[in-house]
Amino acid sequence: MGVPPFQGSVGIVNNAVPPALKRLGWQIGAVAQPVAVSMQEAMLPFGRASAMAWARGQGVADVALYDDAGVVTALPSRQWAKRNMVLYHGLAHGCGAWMTNADIDLHCANSPYLARVLRALFACPDWRNRRCLNTHGLGRVTDLRLPLPCVGAPDGSPHLGGMELPGTVQRQLEGAAVCGHALQPRKQDWTATLSILFCLNELARAHASPPIKLLIPDTSLDPQRRATYDGFLAASGYSCADFFVAVPPLNQRALFRLMRASRFCLAYNAFPEPFGFYLLESVYNGCPVYTNGVGNNRFLLPAEHGIEVRENAAMAGTAAGAPEVTVFEAVAQEIYADLARPEQTAERCRRGRELIDRSWSMGAFEHSLSAALERVHTPCTEPDFDDMQVAYSPLVRSLDLRTGQSLNDYGSGLLGPAQTELIGQLLGKRCGDLDGARMARLELEHGLFRRGILALEAVA
Repeated sequence: MGVPPFQGSVGIVNNAVPPALKRLGWQIGAVAQPVAVSMQEAMLPFGRASAMAWARGQGVADVALYDDAGVVTALPSRQWAKRNMVLYHGLAHGCGAWMTNADIDLHCANSPYLARVLRALFACPDWRNRRCLNTHGLGRVTDLRLPLPCVGAPDGSPHLGGMELPGTVQRQLEGAAVCGHALQPRKQDWTATLSILFCLNELARAHASPPIKLLIPDTSLDPQRRATYDGFLAASGYSCADFFVAVPPLNQRALFRLMRASRFCLAYNAFPEPFGFYLLESVYNGCPVYTNGVGNNRFLLPAEHGIEVRENAAMAGTAAGAPEVTVFEAVAQEIYADLARPEQTAERCRRGRELIDRSWSMGAFEHSLSAALERVHTPCTEPDFDDMQVAYSPLVRSLDLRTGQSLNDYGSGLLGPAQTELIGQLLGKRCGDLDGARMARLELEHGLFRRGILALEAVA
């Protein structure tokens, strides 16, 4: 595994794997990178070499289970195990170690969304040679049900590090202002977040109601960004101090107390979330979430279960620049209206909590892990390239072929008429009916597959 136990959501899942395997009857041994990587170890990896020598001395395992950072420690290979599995918390690590590796027998995504993304990656077409990037991997993708800590510890795990709730933050929560939270570091779309806060406070000002503030990570607003936003807000008489409350990294118990005291959560993010612990934890603690749905956020819960996905094409901006503040007014109006009907939002979160309890328990995780271990030994039929067909990529959130406006996890923007016409021609076509040389030229010109707009999929 790539990280030690109890280092954020990744560590929580990794730490749940060994006891689950033991309960399933497996004998296990763990190989990890050195916990404290010094400059010397980074340049002279003798600690890693020692760990690998120990692992080799244990003989060939029946199954080797890697996480996506662990593939950097040792390339999945038959020299280590008869079968190899990789658990993907995301796709940020060591893609060269897994993207075309035929020694990986099962690719386990942390969500159905990430599983679809993996299949789209493996199906990346080589039109001239009429083959996919990794046909071997295409039928060897599944997903696991992760164990959400709040299901087993509703008040928060005592093992997760972080600070207690500072008095300054507690006083804000108890004060006259209405507080929301957006505490995911380095994930926000700040244009959207600031615009929604501005529109909310304009509504509050117009109705002579209390101001509305957002609790954010204390690392989010560096002096340069704060000065930029203060300049933007100056004409309206606001400043960042009117909108944002800085919060240090909290332990999970303090975080859950904060969520219970907050009236809403904003998750208008630029980062394509592979799973979404934070949003589920907010709903679990009775705080509704409003999001643009980037990544798996749009798939976490059904409608009316505490996560409201609100996005439109105008929020992507135009070719000339960022979107106008006014395109976020509808989101602010919905949040403002929901603040006046807490019983309805509480009921939505209650339904969400019941579904979370059923879906992301330790029992559900163990069941899905057991099914994956069964599947790792099951032979798989590889799809024929000519039988695959063209479809929208799983990264597409919306695409209007009339206007060319695209909302996409890889990158939103405006497509030209030639591109939208080509998309309309290709959707649903079998690869066997498409000329490879022409498709190679079109991909070089328009990049519809490499930009995550189109993908190939196997037909059931």
